[in-house]
Amino acid sequence: MIKTLEKSNDGFTLMEIIVAMIVVGILSAGGLMVYNGLIGSSNVTATVQSIIKIESAVNSYMQVNGGNIDPPPGLTLPLAMQEDNLLPASWTVSGNNVTPPNPGFIQGYFISTNSNPGQYQYIIGVSAPQMTNAQALNICNSLENSISGVSASGNAVFNIGSGQTCLSDLFNGNAANADNSSFQGNLTFTFN
Repeated sequence: MIKTLEKSNDGFTLMEIIVAMIVVGILSAGGLMVYNGLIGSSNVTATVQSIIKIESAVNSYMQVNGGNIDPPPGLTLPLAMQEDNLLPASWTVSGNNVTPPNPGFIQGYFISTNSNPGQYQYIIGVSAPQMTNAQALNICNSLENSISGVSASGNAVFNIGSGQTCLSDLFNGNAANADNSSFQGNLTFTFN
């Protein structure tokens, strides 16, 4: 018995291919949105962790120097901290500005002191040109229990506590303003 091969017309039609491409495009777009959300969340987490490490380094500096936060004459607080091996030697220090060796989301930090007799305050700021309003609010909210104030882009420091929150200070209590648009500034936190 001899079998003959018949030409089959089975295959994908142009319409099926187009539908498959649309489905793949929708799935890719959804995956990209999830990926961007994860990256944004990891940037916030990394920033908060870095600020906490710097806060710990400042507190260690105060302990090493008998509770005094003021650096020696001619030095800024970051330079004095680096001399005491509390900031990594690989970080570039210029005045009060500190830049990690491989800046990413955070381009640099600002560390300064505001000391009045009997009351020591220090300021840690972040420069992140790609920061969104939502990220700025999330960073502030993560630090809200350890800061006494927050300011944006060098404005007056807003006090935290007594009914004031990061949302009320940075966005006048309007959560709709804390969206994913560009934050347009730097964040500065005051610690006591």
